[in-house]
Amino acid sequence: MSNINLENNNNDNNQSKDSIIEENSDSENDLNSLSSILQDVPSAPEIKVKSEEVPKVISNEELKNSLKNRELILTRLDDLLITSGVRLTLFLPLLVLVMLGLAQTFRDSDPIWWDQITQNFITDSSFVSAIYALSLVIMIANLLLLFILHYLLWVTHKIFKLETEEITKSGVTFKSAHGYAEMKAVISGASRQLNFTTSLMVISTFLLGASFWFSTEEGIPYVEVFVALSTGALLSGQGVYLISNRPKMNTVKPWGLLDAFSPPIHPALLDKPFTDVIRPHVDPLLAVRLSKYVSSFSSNLRSGITLSTLQENLLQYLHMHRNGLIDEEEFRNALVELIDSNTLDKIFNHPELGEETLDRLLMHARDRCAPFFRLHDRLRASISNENNSEIWFDVDMENLTLGQANLFAYVLNNGTQERDLILRVQTPDFRPNECVYRLRINPYISDGKFLYFDLKEAVLNSGIIWQSLIPSTMGEATVTVRLEDVEGNLISGKVLTVQVRSDLLTRIRMTTGALFMIGAGLAILSPIIPFISSLLGL
Repeated sequence: MSNINLENNNNDNNQSKDSIIEENSDSENDLNSLSSILQDVPSAPEIKVKSEEVPKVISNEELKNSLKNRELILTRLDDLLITSGVRLTLFLPLLVLVMLGLAQTFRDSDPIWWDQITQNFITDSSFVSAIYALSLVIMIANLLLLFILHYLLWVTHKIFKLETEEITKSGVTFKSAHGYAEMKAVISGASRQLNFTTSLMVISTFLLGASFWFSTEEGIPYVEVFVALSTGALLSGQGVYLISNRPKMNTVKPWGLLDAFSPPIHPALLDKPFTDVIRPHVDPLLAVRLSKYVSSFSSNLRSGITLSTLQENLLQYLHMHRNGLIDEEEFRNALVELIDSNTLDKIFNHPELGEETLDRLLMHARDRCAPFFRLHDRLRASISNENNSEIWFDVDMENLTLGQANLFAYVLNNGTQERDLILRVQTPDFRPNECVYRLRINPYISDGKFLYFDLKEAVLNSGIIWQSLIPSTMGEATVTVRLEDVEGNLISGKVLTVQVRSDLLTRIRMTTGALFMIGAGLAILSPIIPFISSLLGL
């Protein structure tokens, strides 16, 4: 029995092993079949997650450099073709006016030579249509130039804003500084004038295009009306362009805004004469840059020399050097007494604020305040001739003026004691009618060693008056200047005669602009008057 049980147990074990083997083989078959099925299934597409591109932030410095590169190109184009050089914005509209007049001459019949040309080129276009087409092309070219001027002015204004923000962030109250409001007003005024001129030119171009379009079709009765209105708009735009005389400005050069800037205020008593005359004529951007640049040399000054003394002597010696009064060696020797030679080289060799910028400032001041520099030359002649009069007194102002006139007076005390004097400016033709200045003039004693040193000391010790006068009448005007002592006794006096009127070029420009405006009115009224006459039965 036991043997039988053992055999049965062995059989059962063999059967269980076989069943396990079969199950394993079945599972392997299932896995193989599943893997073959999965191989036939296409793989899932890869999903590419796009990384968010962060826009690059352009700094103000990069934006300013980019704008200045554009302004450089536009300024060169402007100087070469647009408002300077060829002056296309002046002559292109005039050429269109001549062509429109030519078209009106041959509006009824074409010239004989035109018929021969049209036969050779197998075209049926009339002479008037060809003139209108060519005029339209010229007007479009003129509009393109005006748009370039618009973009140039926008770039300049944008750079001015960026410079303003940069200076304000540095801690300088720039928006309340001398000349900021006036410079901003000049830029805004130039933009308004250019907008008005461009608007009139756009209207003229549109009407001229309509004239050309309808001139190719027969039976259109309003072609002459469109031509008349287009001519009127063209004359008006050119008249505004001539009368307004938009100032040129840019920031390409450090002195690019000088010609567009006029000083709102200035000192009346000049303590540092050259500095006090030149500084008011410097635009606010250049003034801040010069102030920061000069302040950087405060540690390199000689003992007892201040920055204001350095500025005054530098400008005065540079003026003498440019006039040939002193040579290069004397010029450098005079300045080396104030500052070391290496720093002096840095001042004159600066790429933007160096010698050329200083020359530009002097030239600009000589143009705006010529009487001051004429009196300086007379004072030099007086010192050279060894004038022995106790009081040297002279006055000068512009011979021809229209707006603000600048009167300068020099008083030099050649005595041994200081003098208290009274200077009176009286005029019935300018405002204010009378001004009174009380002066205390220190004595000036020449050492006779160097003329340029004596001249510098004479200027610094003189009592110098700068009086602005606003004309109240046109024509000939008189100004009386009296120098008195404290008791009212007359020491010396001068009577100046001035012509209050525009210069020749300004009169030509204004007269031409006025004639254009009158012609514009006549051109616009020409199609309206016959229509009104027909309504009234005249």
